[in-house]
Amino acid sequence: YQPKIYTQTEKLAGAEALVRWIRDGKVISPNKFIPLFEKNKFIIKLDLYIFEQVCKDIASWKQKYNFTPTISINVSKEHFANENFIEEYVKIVDRYDVDREKIDLEITESATIEEKIDILKIMNKIKEKGFILSIDDFGTGYSSLSMLQSMPIDIIKIDKIFVDKADLKSDKNIINYIMLIAKHLEVKTIIEGVETKEQVDFVKRLEGDIIQGYYYFKR
Repeated sequence: YQPKIYTQTEKLAGAEALVRWIRDGKVISPNKFIPLFEKNKFIIKLDLYIFEQVCKDIASWKQKYNFTPTISINVSKEHFANENFIEEYVKIVDRYDVDREKIDLEITESATIEEKIDILKIMNKIKEKGFILSIDDFGTGYSSLSMLQSMPIDIIKIDKIFVDKADLKSDKNIINYIMLIAKHLEVKTIIEGVETKEQVDFVKRLEGDIIQGYYYFKR
């Protein structure tokens, strides 16, 4: 779990569940095995396994500490071939008596422009079931602004690439304009890949809602 931190207070906002494959004592990067799992459809089983593990952990934390943080979980586009996939998620979350508003389902922006997928219908189903909905890696998938305006999302996660390329002393960065769009749409922002104090200060100046990255926790 990688923590998410409120920008202004630096208190815990929640966390993201990340998957790592440890083989022969070595950590294999998700960049290497996730594409393979997507190709052979094993990613669907992996997603459900991670989702159930998160629900188990949230239920355990609630029982032991009376504490239920919001946890975000990635949902692969491979699920979307079946528009009713969310029903399986509902069964799992209800089995562990977890508040659905504590589960943030992340969909990558690139998945929103896949042909033959009615992404708005899928997103609306997710929201109808009571889950939080985020767009991950925003700015890298080339979705249209008109489509973004139609999406029933709660959070935009701004991709690390925009933080890395930003002139931290200037207000003329793409990330500034993404922030303006988010505020206009009345959705929260999470800025990913924040690794230095200078980047933290930059995000604070922009009044981004939440920070996620190695600066607070390397994972």
